[in-house]
Amino acid sequence: MVLRKVVVAGLLVGWAYCIAGYAQESPPSSIASFVSLNTSEQGFNGVASAVRKNWHIQIIPSELGRKQQHIMTPRFCAALASVECVGSPDIKVKVHPEPTQWRFQWDSSFPDDGKLLVTFDTAPLLVSEQQRIEPAPDGSVFLRASDARTPGEKLRFEPQTYKNTVGFWTNQGDAAVWQCCFREPGWYSVALLQGCGKGQGGSDGCITFVKDGKECGVVACLVEETGHFQNFKWVHSGYVYLETSGDYTVTIQPSSIKQKAFGDIRALSIVRQQKELVETKQ
Repeated sequence: MVLRKVVVAGLLVGWAYCIAGYAQESPPSSIASFVSLNTSEQGFNGVASAVRKNWHIQIIPSELGRKQQHIMTPRFCAALASVECVGSPDIKVKVHPEPTQWRFQWDSSFPDDGKLLVTFDTAPLLVSEQQRIEPAPDGSVFLRASDARTPGEKLRFEPQTYKNTVGFWTNQGDAAVWQCCFREPGWYSVALLQGCGKGQGGSDGCITFVKDGKECGVVACLVEETGHFQNFKWVHSGYVYLETSGDYTVTIQPSSIKQKAFGDIRALSIVRQQKELVETKQ
């Protein structure tokens, strides 16, 4: 009888970092500190001008935008910190995310010279500006919901401060996809920062690692009920062995949706392990 025994060096330490969410995020991609966005591009509607500076975007609605009391922008790859009408704090602006666009809507008259100031938690890149996500110095990779591409019908990044998640996951064919880089081969611990409503838990899925078009590893994940879709907690999914370093595509896709929705995913933590397999005979 051959007993396969797993000897893990430093596993508890690595797992503690994963659970606590201490895995380092990649530094945001560098962008010009002051950029006028092209509002004639697809995705903008009701916008006269939009200027990005650091973690902010200042938007001037067009006459159409003021008349219809909302504007549309393309989706940005950053979570919202705040949205305000400069100089008019009584005007409340709500954000309604759709799969590829965001709608900023208000229910009172917008000043002719009014401006929206949208503040994010990091530099607000457009999807077309995204670059691959780099590992932290310790080799770990932290994949935020805001950096995910969401091909499919319903799935979207929801940027509100209380959400900051990939959500509306009601279609089994929808997937969240990241482009990232691993600098070292070896074993990695995989965990999800996830939320799931009361009675909605139990859906399962796969976290797939693809390099150069070839599937290199799969980790099964089970979404746990947390009492609410915006009650997030770390759930360990398993381990993956990556034979080579380099660029990878990491995808989360449901295998089954037990109730109405798969769950909300705020982040994916992939932590480098020191792990060795030893065979002993008995």
